[in-house]
Amino acid sequence: MKNTSYSQIMREHGVRLKKRLGQHFMTDPGLLAAVAGTMVLGDEWVAVEIGAGLGTLTRILCTRARQVYALEIDRELEPAVSDITGEFANLTWIWGDALKYDLSGQTLKETYPTAPLVLCGNLPYYVTSEIIYSAFTGRPAWNRLAFVVQDELGRRMAEPPGSRQFGRLSLWCQYRSRVKVERKIPRGAFLPPPKVDSCLVTMDVYSEFPLTVQEEQVLDEISRKAFSQRRKTVLNSILPLFESKGELLRLGDQYGLDFRKRPEDITIDEYITLARAAAPIISSRS
Repeated sequence: MKNTSYSQIMREHGVRLKKRLGQHFMTDPGLLAAVAGTMVLGDEWVAVEIGAGLGTLTRILCTRARQVYALEIDRELEPAVSDITGEFANLTWIWGDALKYDLSGQTLKETYPTAPLVLCGNLPYYVTSEIIYSAFTGRPAWNRLAFVVQDELGRRMAEPPGSRQFGRLSLWCQYRSRVKVERKIPRGAFLPPPKVDSCLVTMDVYSEFPLTVQEEQVLDEISRKAFSQRRKTVLNSILPLFESKGELLRLGDQYGLDFRKRPEDITIDEYITLARAAAPIISSRS
């Protein structure tokens, strides 16, 4: 379908895009095919698409995946969506807030115990980080996450420690997965065009994680404190989590951790070591 075809369908059904929902849809067939091919790697895959919108990407995902679940909050799009995606038997629409859905994928895994699972979509910019944190909480069942996101945010997710752009989201994504920015997507590829460029980022989820769920909660607490005060040393920013500076320094000496560094200069392995060592201390006081 051409861009004008989607515009015509929107006019026929009186669809008006809502700026507050961050609605910007990809419509170019070549781009949609490339993006869908990166999201779904084979016809045995089951896909959950967040922010499916008009279904422009959804219909291409349906040609590649075993089953597609399309999540969309704006039910006023339903008549237009029926025209665009009604032909696909392997598609289920779920109308509502994606953040109220089980974004860990565990419920879906019970239905498809052997199928590879992907959480994907062209995410509204205002809710991107919240969706990723929700998807990566506990023990996610996904094999892959693949999102179109704001270009700056996507590159920050992939930034290594030592970079000024490395932050809490970078740590959370890279602890869980192998992160890769696949391609830049110019703002002109969307209807209507957003103010900034986007990128397609993939996260191949590791089959095992080095920390327990309880230790991951401590890692989250530590990273929240550390990156909320980036100009401070880690020693000063995470000190409120401990009884005294002496207690924290002894922990650093015992495990070879230099808390005089800024949070972006601590490696992921060092954060893991810190969370594992601090978990008994912090958890006993909560």
